[in-house]
Amino acid sequence: MKRLLSASTPSTFHSALAALALLLAQTAGAQGQLLWSDEFDSGTRPDSTIWSYDIGTGNNGWGNWELQEYTDSIDNARIEDDNLVITVRERRVGANRTGFTSARLRTQDKLMFQYGYIEARIKMPDLSDGLWPAFWTLGNNFSEVGWPACGELDILEMGWRDAIRDGLVNRWVSSAAHWQHQGNHAVFGRTYSPGLTEPADLNGEYHLFSMDWTPDRVTTYLDGKQIWTMDIHPASCTDCQELHQPHFIILNVAVGGTYPGIQHQSQVTAPLPAEMKVDYVRIYDNGHTQLSGSGLQSGPPDIGPAHSGSWYQPLQDGHGFSLEFGLQPDGTPLAVAYWYTYDDTGNPIFMIGTGVPEANRVTIDFVSPVGMVYGEFDPASVVEESGGTGVFEFEDRENATFSYTPSEFTAEAWGHTPIDALPLLKLFGVPAPDSFQP
Repeated sequence: MKRLLSASTPSTFHSALAALALLLAQTAGAQGQLLWSDEFDSGTRPDSTIWSYDIGTGNNGWGNWELQEYTDSIDNARIEDDNLVITVRERRVGANRTGFTSARLRTQDKLMFQYGYIEARIKMPDLSDGLWPAFWTLGNNFSEVGWPACGELDILEMGWRDAIRDGLVNRWVSSAAHWQHQGNHAVFGRTYSPGLTEPADLNGEYHLFSMDWTPDRVTTYLDGKQIWTMDIHPASCTDCQELHQPHFIILNVAVGGTYPGIQHQSQVTAPLPAEMKVDYVRIYDNGHTQLSGSGLQSGPPDIGPAHSGSWYQPLQDGHGFSLEFGLQPDGTPLAVAYWYTYDDTGNPIFMIGTGVPEANRVTIDFVSPVGMVYGEFDPASVVEESGGTGVFEFEDRENATFSYTPSEFTAEAWGHTPIDALPLLKLFGVPAPDSFQP
């Protein structure tokens, strides 16, 4: 039945409007145009044009007496089944636990936003007890001014010590803001109460964690339901300019520390390895949103010196590529490729070639040197046979594919066959400029 509100009952009408306003205020803010997203649907590692890694144990466990070491290993952060998977693992020597590894990814300098509606769809592991996952932001001037002067917005934190005490650790979500007030740390966050916890555990299923950030207010949501809000209008928050500047995104899972109140490895009882899976991260325009950062260019980055290094396919042991990108004396780009591989009987061979980079790909004309003897160097005895053609196509500076068309010689002499879009990862490289341009 369709129910009409009668103009003769203003109190009912006004009550209905008030109820509607309250409902709208407590559900997710309006989403405008999608401005940016990472769907984690390609490659095997996070996109290096957007994401960087924090590495090591930091100062005093990243300032929080955390127990894990962060790495950039694929064992701790990978792309799988259209998810970013952050995995916490324990280290053992024999039967003895010696530590933990995990990953912390950030978009500093590569993707920043000032105001906007941001959301991530995340599946949590069992946190009981000792795991501390987070989806949060820091001011992009963190490297210059430090914390808390840079400002911090916590969209999601789980693993709180009081929730551990009450057996509700998988049901409580924290949100907070941190900034510097008159030279001291200031914080305003969601206050824990057993009565405010979720009716069921959040681990094992995907949930939507969101934040609507405007010049006047920061509001966070869990599955569309408001869980925390803060007035940041300059008239109310007179010394929190840190919350009105570009911030970068962070995703991580810590182990132990001040937040869960766990300071020793033996207190960590959460099942390991543990995986936090992130389906996507998206930023929408809320009428105030400004995006910035080097990662906003469209399409894969053009090849530059930073693509140089050792590249390999993890499932194929013992061979790979050494790629070097630089400039010739006349200033034009040049690629040099060394391919360490095998013939069809298992004997090691190598081929070398050059090519000219174009956008995000380079075609290499390989040469197959024949006649070299170990420990001797006689150029006159070496015959340079055609080695076929290879094409490297780079998704970013850490992921690529390799396709190969063998020559008549390599097909007959080495037993080589065509290769189509073999995925490659960069094993290591040295710091180098992203672009050939000065």
